[in-house]
Amino acid sequence: MTINYGEQDNYQQGFDDSLGFTDLTTGELCETTQQQLNDLLEQEEHLAHASEDLAITDIKTIEGLPVQLRDIQPHTVVTVNGISGQVDHLIEAGILSKSIYAGNYDDYLNDAEDCFEVTEEPEGTQGTPEYISTEALSTATQIEDAIGSANTIDTLTNVLSGVELSTDVLAELSESYGVSPEQAEREVRQATTQLYEDFTQYAENELGITDIEHLSEWVAYAVNQDIKIKQLYQQAVTGALNGDFTLSQDLVQEYKHYYRMF
Repeated sequence: MTINYGEQDNYQQGFDDSLGFTDLTTGELCETTQQQLNDLLEQEEHLAHASEDLAITDIKTIEGLPVQLRDIQPHTVVTVNGISGQVDHLIEAGILSKSIYAGNYDDYLNDAEDCFEVTEEPEGTQGTPEYISTEALSTATQIEDAIGSANTIDTLTNVLSGVELSTDVLAELSESYGVSPEQAEREVRQATTQLYEDFTQYAENELGITDIEHLSEWVAYAVNQDIKIKQLYQQAVTGALNGDFTLSQDLVQEYKHYYRMF
């Protein structure tokens, strides 16, 4: 049987009538069904309009059962921008706004946008010069000028890991600055140690990391397991070499996520 486009609605209505279906308005639904429908529509609207970084895409109990937004508790598990964790943990990590307890998406989003608003620094300024030794930064810059960013990152990483430095890198530094390879190695190690100590103060004061050794151990392991962590580490070192520790924030945030949520 062929149905013309203009006849489709009439056919569907006749089919529904033959099965005993009748048109329902939302006002005729029972109170429970109406509430469930409202919750569903609110969630759909939230996903359609929320920015990716703030969208809550899943809410459930620790056992995996679904939970409505209005019933959220500190131990409820939610997913925000692909990151899942208990509500109280996500709030502590700065991923979730406390307005999640308001019970509706509008209040949550309005508050979250202010909560996560990033203040842009004036162009040409550095984020954390007060934490960085100018002498160490100057030495690190000279090293980078001589052997390039990639080799500098590898060299600093080797120093931090206790790995013997490349003889080729030391020879290049020795030739570039007219010093012995031994002196070049001492300069590299001194600059790296100072930058590490400077970062320790920044991480403790600004990022809330009191155990820098644990952070370093995790990074040393994670960079070999996850390409994203490796990229964030390289970004952090690049920032340090340019006098800006703020580029380490994403790396530290991943560290916090790992140990607070899983």
